[in-house]
Amino acid sequence: MEILNSKNEQGHNIDGEIKLLLYNIPDDLNEIEKLRWLYIRIGELFNYDYRIASDIEIGNKKVNFDYGYICNYQTCSQICEIMNNVYSKIGIQSRTVKRKTQNRLYELEHVANEVTLSTGERYILDLTVDLYLIQSGCQTHEFGSYGEDDYDTISESKLEAIDEKLHLIKYGEYTDKKIRDKKSVINGIDYSSMTYDEELIFKIEKIKELIPNFTGYNEGRLFVDKLLNDFGIQFHKFNLIYKNDDKNKLIGCFQIYGDENIWYLYAGNSGLIKTDARKLNNMLINTWYCKNERLEEIIQDELNNKSMHV
Repeated sequence: MEILNSKNEQGHNIDGEIKLLLYNIPDDLNEIEKLRWLYIRIGELFNYDYRIASDIEIGNKKVNFDYGYICNYQTCSQICEIMNNVYSKIGIQSRTVKRKTQNRLYELEHVANEVTLSTGERYILDLTVDLYLIQSGCQTHEFGSYGEDDYDTISESKLEAIDEKLHLIKYGEYTDKKIRDKKSVINGIDYSSMTYDEELIFKIEKIKELIPNFTGYNEGRLFVDKLLNDFGIQFHKFNLIYKNDDKNKLIGCFQIYGDENIWYLYAGNSGLIKTDARKLNNMLINTWYCKNERLEEIIQDELNNKSMHV
């Protein structure tokens, strides 16, 4: 079984898919509807190029639109460049602007698209941040929602009406509603016969049912983060990297805070997998490593404590 979706230097070419969408925009749409249709449909194609974590120059790559090749793995800079080109093809002004973000991980500024309609309305569209929501079927957060610098905004109810009109809602309803429904069911269960850790494991196993397959690690990992936060489960996340292959193969390692540590791994199409300190230690000894030395310290402390109580 393949644990992770492998990604080589080139990824795969989505140039033709983008052109297909451009040539087949539904008829009789206004400017906002055209923008929304392209935003959602193209958002299904991109994956975030997290190689930038080890090579900052990845963020400075330029897109050659004459070459006929656009990789599916891109950073926010290239995604904005590509979307500027796409929007210009339908006669809408678009430019790349810097955007303030919390907990920025890299020295490069995060960027988004500023679009200006024929009416003079200006919106911020931040497709990079919305990729994991689009690909999981959730309502987006960054389409015309940026309220600073006098930008115009679009309400979620208006976006939902557009999405319904353009048949952009996956599975017949936003995944947000599926999450709320699942949360209502899980919170209504009597856990009095379970320990706290048994309750957490039960909840996580139910939450796993909401995780779709993602083609990109970053989008999947963000969705798992979202689910755990939505269900009020406290955790810390580490990244594991495969030693004997390229540095693009990552696994999210989740330390769930129960009475004792509860461990899960997120590995792309393999989903969320329960593990434990012994198995993680074997991974670190054999083929995986974590840049954060704290993970190994936690695992060793846990193994030592268990051996003392045997």
